[in-house]
Amino acid sequence: MNVVPSAAAPRAASPLARTASDVVGWSGEKGLHFFALSGRTFGVSAAIHVLTIKGSAFQVKIALADRAIDKGVQTPSAMCRATKNCVAAVNGDFFNLTRPGASDPGDEVGGIIQNCVLLHTPEISHQQVNLNGPSVSEGLNWSANVDVNGVNVPITAINQELPMNYVGVRVPLTGTLLFTSPYGLRTPIGRKRVTLVFDELDHLGRPTRINSTVELKLVARTKRPTKVRAGRVYISTSTASPLSALQAGHSVVMTTTSTAGCNNIGGHPILLDDGVASSIVPADTYMVKPYARTAIGWTASGVTVIMTVDGRDGVSGATANQLIGIFQALGVVTALDLDGGNSTTFYARGRILNHPSHGTERPVSTGLLVVRSR
Repeated sequence: MNVVPSAAAPRAASPLARTASDVVGWSGEKGLHFFALSGRTFGVSAAIHVLTIKGSAFQVKIALADRAIDKGVQTPSAMCRATKNCVAAVNGDFFNLTRPGASDPGDEVGGIIQNCVLLHTPEISHQQVNLNGPSVSEGLNWSANVDVNGVNVPITAINQELPMNYVGVRVPLTGTLLFTSPYGLRTPIGRKRVTLVFDELDHLGRPTRINSTVELKLVARTKRPTKVRAGRVYISTSTASPLSALQAGHSVVMTTTSTAGCNNIGGHPILLDDGVASSIVPADTYMVKPYARTAIGWTASGVTVIMTVDGRDGVSGATANQLIGIFQALGVVTALDLDGGNSTTFYARGRILNHPSHGTERPVSTGLLVVRSR
């Protein structure tokens, strides 16, 4: 990654320093604060909303639309209202929408690890953030393998909607694909492929918990699209795979590993990494032009900073460099840009605090929730 020194920030400021002329409004409670910030120093005229979390009274959690991977889309406010002790929410990672008139699965672009369970692997090369680190990375570190009578069969993808076909992405139905119960659609079908249905013998419902091993027992096989049932693991594979030779009653051992942390979600791009600002590629027009933005970062002392900037695609809002400058003025040293544009939503205190691009809150695939931990 090409970087420039953080000293290039537009102005110096102590962590979370604010002046009366910067702050438009303020409210909060112990450990949690919301405020609107003026971005005129950085050339941003759109409204900026900031949430900060200090201490352990609140946590940032990943929410899935309707609590399932690829099942559909849901507004961040609805995700928050459906979650006990949730006090605020913003939209999460970028997601794929299918063509008009077709089903709208909202398949995530990046990876998701939620509560130490690997729920979704990245569709394409994508930046990630470890919410518990906090740290950012250029991709999701993971692996899953099935031991079939001493033969190691690697898993290619987990809970992805395949094959994928949208702008700039053409991913055919290949490899060994694993699906668990949070997957909301039916398993894929294709020539010379079979789907194997396994019973999870420990019955904990977490077959892809990172850095763990589980035993799976084959109970059925099918070439039809099938809904994934709770307590089962479905593997779509080539009829030439060693997995395909298994018979009902045979057992295999699956191992899932990752060093990415227990709560990890994708975004683009990395804005700041341990105090160093990213160099934004001129060809990345989405980041060079002003757009509505949603981003998350952390100060050196561990204060979580969630920020949204209102705007209209390519016309108003903030560029990536302006977003970096605002974060640096708030003392943020590590930050990742999340989905923006029409998706940008800031929900808190029982209402939408920002002004979404299209005037109404957009349903999205994932959200980040701020939840009371005690």
